Amino acid sequence: MDSTLYCDLFLFIISIIAGIVDTLGGGGGLITVPALALTGMGAVTALGTNKFQSAIGEFSAALRFWKSRHLKLRPLYLSLFSTIIASALGTILLQICDEKRLNKIVPWLLLSVFLYYIFSPTSYSQPEKESLPENPKLLPCLGGAVGFYNGFFGPGTGAIWTIILNHIYRLRLNIATMYAKPLNIAGNVTALTIFIGGGKVNYFAALMMGIGSFLGGQIGAYLVIYKSSKLLRLLFLTIMLVSVTFSFLKYYNHL
Repeated sequence: MDSTLYCDLFLFIISIIAGIVDTLGGGGGLITVPALALTGMGAVTALGTNKFQSAIGEFSAALRFWKSRHLKLRPLYLSLFSTIIASALGTILLQICDEKRLNKIVPWLLLSVFLYYIFSPTSYSQPEKESLPENPKLLPCLGGAVGFYNGFFGPGTGAIWTIILNHIYRLRLNIATMYAKPLNIAGNVTALTIFIGGGKVNYFAALMMGIGSFLGGQIGAYLVIYKSSKLLRLLFLTIMLVSVTFSFLKYYNHL
């Protein structure tokens, strides 16, 4: 796909959709990373560019959640620290990997996260908790594991955080989605800093998609707070399946 007006418009629209679904339950990178790969970017640059645009959208959603007073940051302090350290280690490892080999690994990582999202339980019996405890045990350790994955790869991290917070800490799904945002932002911004230092960001694509991601984050945050997300989850799964398929076609040289 050439870098034309149509290509730019395609990425902008994709980023709005990804911003919405990422805010609803995470996994927007499963849409944007394959889309960026279709423009001809290398795997590492696609991941770096995705970190930039997704951080803008996630900040947009997190700000709205914080203003709604449903999100409290104090219980996350230690977990944010462990996420930052682990994300940095994962990103450094990614930078020294052979990109040709990584191009072959990326579709399988995307497929793994997609299957995880599909087969992890998504129907819950009204979890009663509205916020995390002041000192959530185990969460800093989970921050290290998920943070490392976020730095090394990233797409689907928001979905993983949402599921962890919902299942382990029994948060209502929309509240779990809100708490997942700052944890995901911490990992993304850390990884982004290293990607920028390594020259692995396409700034034009990242800024253009960042605008779309910001808009999508605002729409998604509104839906999380006020509306049902069943229809958009179905759209999310459909787009993920298409994205994973095109990722295999792209990286295995059939497109």
